[in-house]
This record gives sequence, C-alpha cells and structure tokens, in this order.
Amino acid sequence: MKRFLIVLTVFALASCGMNVINDPREEQDEIQNSIENDTNNTIESDDVYVEDTGIETEEDEEIGEETGQEPVLIADFSQVGPYDVLVESRTASVTDCSSMSYDIYSPSGIVDPPVVILGHGFARGSGVMVGWSEHFASWGLEVLLPTLCHYNVFFGVDHEMNGQNMKELGDIHGSLETIYVGHSAGGLAAIIAASLDHNAIGVLGLDATDTQGVPGVRDFIGRDYAGSVNCPAFSIAGEASSCNGENNGLTLFRMMIDYSSVQITSADHCDFENPTDSICEMNCENSAVIFEDEEIRSVITTLGTASIMSISGMMEEGSYIWSNEGLREWQVAGIVKNLEL
Repeated sequence: MKRFLIVLTVFALASCGMNVINDPREEQDEIQNSIENDTNNTIESDDVYVEDTGIETEEDEEIGEETGQEPVLIADFSQVGPYDVLVESRTASVTDCSSMSYDIYSPSGIVDPPVVILGHGFARGSGVMVGWSEHFASWGLEVLLPTLCHYNVFFGVDHEMNGQNMKELGDIHGSLETIYVGHSAGGLAAIIAASLDHNAIGVLGLDATDTQGVPGVRDFIGRDYAGSVNCPAFSIAGEASSCNGENNGLTLFRMMIDYSSVQITSADHCDFENPTDSICEMNCENSAVIFEDEEIRSVITTLGTASIMSISGMMEEGSYIWSNEGLREWQVAGIVKNLEL
C-alpha cells in the first residue's frame, strides 16, 4: 500500500557578517572572538536542524506561506482510526420482518456522528461485514449492521424490501444524516434505500450488483431507483465476473447525478467483504491475479473509508484521495483503473 505523505525537512541557515579591521592584533582578537561566538551559537541555537518527524510544525507553516503551497498530510485510511468502538445488539420491527436483528458500532466520545447503514450480500450475512463496521466506527461514524430479512433462499428474495427495511432502520434509529453502504446485492439495497430516504447524504457500493438472470426475480430492479438518488455516490468495483453480474452495478451509478467510480485490478467479489470466508472464495476468487490480496484489500479499505469521509465532510483528505491527483500513483502502478470522477 502506497501512502501519501509529504514530509518536510527543515534546515536553518546561519549567516555571518564581515568586519574590516586595520590593526593586525585587533584582527586576530576579532577572529578568535568570532570563532568562539560561532561555536556557542551552534551549540545553543534551536534553528540548526529540525528532525524529520513527519509532523507539521510552525516552521512548516512558514515555509508553506513563503512558497504559496499548503502542506498536505494524508491520513492512512487503511489503518484503524483513532476512536475506540462500542458494540450493542438490538432488534427492530420493519415491514414484513417483525424482528430484524442488527448491531450498532459506535465511536467512543463522538456525539451525534453521521450514521452508516451497511448491507451484506445475497445469501451471506452480517458476519462478513463486521470488519467494515468496526473500521468505519473507528474513524468516527456510527454504523448499523443489520441481518437483512429478505435474502433467504427458502422464504423468498426481495431486494426492494431489503432496501426499504434499511431506510426504515435509519428512521427507527432517528438518523438525520444517513450514508448507505452495501456489498453485492447489499449495494443494490443501499441504492434503493438512498432513493427512498430524504435524509440520505451518500451511497457507497462495494462491488455492487443489479438483478439479472435470476429465476423468480425481475431483471434490473435497480434501474427503477438509481435515477432518484440525489446525493453523492461512490462505486468501487472488482474485475467483471459472474459473481458481480459482469459489473452491471456500474450502470446504476451512471444513472445518478453525482457519482465517482473506480475499478480495482485483480480484485474479486470476495475482496470487498471484511472478513470473507472459504464459501465465497470457492465460488468467486480470481484464478489469475497481478496484485496480492493484502494490497488489493488495503486499497479497497482506503478508498471505501475515504469516500465515507468525503460524504460526511469529516475529513477533507477523503475528497483528495478520490481526485485525479490523489489516485495518480495507484493508477500509474496499475492497481486502480477505469476512473470515472
């Protein structure tokens, strides 16, 4: 994982004056005094050398003012954030599901943080999204992670009802600023929820999919809703495969007013879960890759977190990372491609 850091090393320059002395003895005394004074100044001066700590200092700010450039320090969103996380389990009564279980991941010490409602994929479960919940909460967001009621292969699949239930969960929680996030079909549910919720402030799709070619399920349900999403939207997708509907979820984001999307080279559908498991990997893992899973997932985590920071306005670095400049190094390396910003 490449990190975007600008480290400024500061050297202070000392200057000496020159005196014209006619008497050789006075000149000798003056030279000796000058040497002693220079030695003392070197020992006592605080400005000879500033250790490279990577921390912005007052000297850094002065240099920025002189050059007309602001120092940019980029947070490493691939790492755990600065907040401790508290977890609470609850149930909620929503349409066609009287007891939907969900967990609340809260950042310690933050009052009324933006709320993220996180949807898991079809036939999966909330367990494969716990890592995302903990990670987002560690960066200052409150995350609601439900077990969606209508992805049951035995009792019927209803993507639209899952989206409605996610929106209802936000209402029950009293959220006034909601970001909807989802993986795979959970991304479809997140889009549906955002289209229904006037409190939605953003959407993030993690290899999101639309419906297509599934017996008993209408094709392209998401197209009925995506055009009604009026808040900023971000899409992070993997390589096209049957597991992500050959990237058919990207069509939904292109229908939105304000969207940004990238594709991650070598990423498979499982790379967007956190944690994933052997069931997903047996069915959806890429057979040939250019980049290792560790690097792929670090980039996905960084971009996912940055998008949430951008949507919420909590950290301006989020918007920078999702800019052409912020993505350039990854694009040159080839791990990020097909940018639509």
